[in-house]
Amino acid sequence: MKLLPVEEAVGRRLAMDYTIITPNRKGALKRRGEVLREEDVEAMKSNGHYYVYVLEEVEERDEEVFETEAALELAKSIVSGPLVIEAGEEGKALVKSSSDGLLIVNSKGLEAVNTSGILAVITRRNGSFIRVGELVAVVDVIPLKVSRRVLDDVISVAREHSPILALKPVLKTVVGILIVGTEIVEGLKKDVASEVVKKKIAEYGGVAGRVLYARDDEREIAGKTQELLRDSDAVIAVGGMSVDPTDRTHLAIRQVADEVVAYGIPMKPTTMSMVAYKDGKPLIGVSSGIIYFPDYNFLDVILPWVFSGVKVTREFIARLGEGGLSDYYLKRIAQRR
Repeated sequence: MKLLPVEEAVGRRLAMDYTIITPNRKGALKRRGEVLREEDVEAMKSNGHYYVYVLEEVEERDEEVFETEAALELAKSIVSGPLVIEAGEEGKALVKSSSDGLLIVNSKGLEAVNTSGILAVITRRNGSFIRVGELVAVVDVIPLKVSRRVLDDVISVAREHSPILALKPVLKTVVGILIVGTEIVEGLKKDVASEVVKKKIAEYGGVAGRVLYARDDEREIAGKTQELLRDSDAVIAVGGMSVDPTDRTHLAIRQVADEVVAYGIPMKPTTMSMVAYKDGKPLIGVSSGIIYFPDYNFLDVILPWVFSGVKVTREFIARLGEGGLSDYYLKRIAQRR
């Protein structure tokens, strides 16, 4: 590889991608391996490329790996599940999904790779719901070339934590819905929560099952929950989740469940929500606040886990507090003032 003024590089093969950046475009003006032509010179200079690296005649040395190849090698070592890897512009590797699913990121492994200072893996957030064809991660290489030894060391670290990126596909999941509220059962108030829940279930690839109703009575709520569990893969109960003395849903879920992961979710909106399991089936209690916050609430966080068959952890729930004060919540409460 040799550095030359752009005018002297005419007729030579470029050693890296060269970028054009405008308000409407960012991408490769010339790609690595392309021959620089006389008519390219002005365009290169107008985009700030007065000097360029060109390939030497004898360039392929085993001890050095160019950025695109290095990025692709690292990308292959960090993924699991229905993820595909493509070469991107400017030496990047792109990781995309070939299925809808839940993204699981090994944060410790990601940090270990990114401390190399040589390669950077940039991902979507752990717990994200990924749709087919979406970009999941970008693997970038900081220098133009990486020594084979350094690349192998980083890949070795990545494999110690493998997989760093895993996509868990959506499974067919039938969800029973329980609407809690004496006022609803007795016809004093209309049920609007079930439609919000059905919409969320469809949005994330689940199947809405039966809808049952229960008064604010612990025994009745527990009984209806158990009834739904007989023909559902999961149950969502709405309402009765606060510490108000009338609210009994969270107590009934504790009675039915064999494990409670969390009651009280560090996010806004719908903090007074709950995650529990009965014989491996998720029991989700969600605040009736979903009526006022239908566009984004705890169901958006938990349903990707439910529909991918992955048990949510206390650690994941606890980490929701960072960034858990959503823009949607702030916007909605500002409208009330």
